[in-house]
Amino acid sequence: MILRPFPILLVTLALSACVKVAKNAKAQSPLASLAGSEWGPENAGEYEQFVAFKANGEVIGHGGCNRFFGSYTQKGNTLTFGPLASTKMACPNLKQEQDFMSALQSARSVEATHMRLVIKGEDGAPVLSLRRRDWD
Repeated sequence: MILRPFPILLVTLALSACVKVAKNAKAQSPLASLAGSEWGPENAGEYEQFVAFKANGEVIGHGGCNRFFGSYTQKGNTLTFGPLASTKMACPNLKQEQDFMSALQSARSVEATHMRLVIKGEDGAPVLSLRRRDWD
């Protein structure tokens, strides 16, 4: 009778491993569209920066001090942003926000998986490396 729970335990462990492998595979698989996703810097630090891509080509976000909004176009791996407008609150250190906004505006292409987004500039070099914020 002591051995009966053992097969159940084995099956449970095996199923748990399968779920973990499936989640890891999805996290690494390419993401075809950014619509409906939200991203923040991998090293967020003290600034709460993020960019959210809406399904209708709108983009909203937060640069660390000010909110911003505008438009984006994605066709395959090509990504461009239209003009971005933002609120104009006075903040002690706007440099990090300006760098974030400039990196978004310089976007020309993207590499995306379900958990990681790399935005590249005109020369193909990465300008921003972001992680998924809405991964649930």
